[in-house]
Amino acid sequence: MAGGNRDGRRRLAYEALRWQNPPHQFGQSATSAETFYAGYGQIPLFRVPGIAGEMEAVLDQYGYAVEGGTIHLYADIDAMARVRDEKIVISPTPGEDWFGAPFRMGGYDDSDRRIFREMTGLIAGDRAFVSCEYDSEIAALAYGVIRDGLLVVESVETDSHFRQQGLGRRTVGSLIDWARRAGAEAACLQVVADNVPGRALYASLGFNRELYRYHYRRKAVAQ
Repeated sequence: MAGGNRDGRRRLAYEALRWQNPPHQFGQSATSAETFYAGYGQIPLFRVPGIAGEMEAVLDQYGYAVEGGTIHLYADIDAMARVRDEKIVISPTPGEDWFGAPFRMGGYDDSDRRIFREMTGLIAGDRAFVSCEYDSEIAALAYGVIRDGLLVVESVETDSHFRQQGLGRRTVGSLIDWARRAGAEAACLQVVADNVPGRALYASLGFNRELYRYHYRRKAVAQ
């Protein structure tokens, strides 16, 4: 799968193409992708699932470096920890403070903010935007969508000033509790493979099954 972004900071795919070429033809496809994304001012980016190992040697040859190893986790919702916190704000629509919080925490730019707003506005299905406040400011947040009985957890963020205080667990746990009451049967999310605190958090909530892994490949661009 190929995608692109402008500055290499966020892995937002502005376009996605699924490659079905045999490995010996993949180099030509990679070159075509580079040309396509360059025309839109994007940096070439490939997402490589674990089942596509035959592509690794080709991407090595074309100068794509590995980054962003990611694990997809899953759990039956009835087997997960039961967390309900009345202080966690749960809403079917995000407010301006919710939209502003991840960009205050991560330092993303106005373009990222616009794309994120547009993406969340296109969500179909039961959804909840959750947040946890500390000193009258959002310190942790996430959102989730239920489709066909599956809760998909996205955009889990905790302000670096308030980590290791249980805010992330309260926030994601309350989202799971909302989904359980809404009829969800299972939950899934993605976590960066080397995010040890994040993986510990999700394990404590009951995410105990690894479905698959993937990583990204990016070619360095001369400045």
